[in-house]
Amino acid sequence: MKSPTVARAFSPKALPAKGFGLEARATVVCALFICSFRVLAGDVLTLKNGRTADCRVLSLSPEVVKILWQEKEERGIPMTDIEFITFAPLPGEEAALAKAVGDGDSAPLMETWVKKIPRLGIARSNAGEIGLTYAELLSRNPTADRLARALTVYQQIEFTDWSGERRGRARVGRLRLMLRQGRADEVRPEAEKLLKENQDARVLIEVQVLAETAAAKLHTLLKEHPRWEQEDEIPPQRDRLFHEALDAYLFPHVFHGAEEDLAARGLWAAAQLYRENGDPDFAREAAADLVQLYPAAAEKSAAMALANELPPEKKKPKADGPDIPADENP
Repeated sequence: MKSPTVARAFSPKALPAKGFGLEARATVVCALFICSFRVLAGDVLTLKNGRTADCRVLSLSPEVVKILWQEKEERGIPMTDIEFITFAPLPGEEAALAKAVGDGDSAPLMETWVKKIPRLGIARSNAGEIGLTYAELLSRNPTADRLARALTVYQQIEFTDWSGERRGRARVGRLRLMLRQGRADEVRPEAEKLLKENQDARVLIEVQVLAETAAAKLHTLLKEHPRWEQEDEIPPQRDRLFHEALDAYLFPHVFHGAEEDLAARGLWAAAQLYRENGDPDFAREAAADLVQLYPAAAEKSAAMALANELPPEKKKPKADGPDIPADENP
């Protein structure tokens, strides 16, 4: 397991605080004024010729962006002339995102996501990020309806988003849902293909569907062979699947601790795998590492509960009689 020292190596260093003189305060006031003006101005179009336009986007289509220019004149800008659009947050977007993530509830993001869908293909739009968060929250409470909606969101992002990195993550999300539907044999070849095709570091880390595929097959194997230890051919299969799943779950934690959400998710999965396979000591250690190294993780509360519910490690009783130093002969 990774030590706290290793975890700190991945953490950003705090910048030293400095005092503010008159000149610095003037600079800050000026910066705040500029930021306020840009927020009030709304969206910003950057054209391929380098010019920019502060405006408000009224509607989008594959061919034309309709804008309100200077709050009085409507114009249609051909999509072929636009390099990217910097969208201002939608009314209530930031509050909805904070509430959804803080409460682990998808409902506050539903309306925001619906409004963001037309922006998926626009460069620099955050629509895909909103959608990925929404789909993840939907899948945490896996009713049939919620999983179906999450699958639709992942597919929309996978086939439409402007960012290749997000399309890859959406593909991974879709594979996860297929795995929950018991389609492990379909998932593995597609996940391996994704691993070869996409070299983005975060997507490579996200391809833990390989671990979940192995874990699903392990679960099926043990269910079909409850006395697996007594069978000659089953223990090697069990050990291979167990370690294949465990290695993939721990990969983000060991090698990419800076991606804290993924590292914590994998560590939590490893703790559960240990517990389900009769290794309470390792499960407790993994849960404790998660709590200590990733205190902001969504899995922290569950990890604390798991660590508390597992029985403490049994210590071997000391033999009767006085202790004898190792360098003394009896």
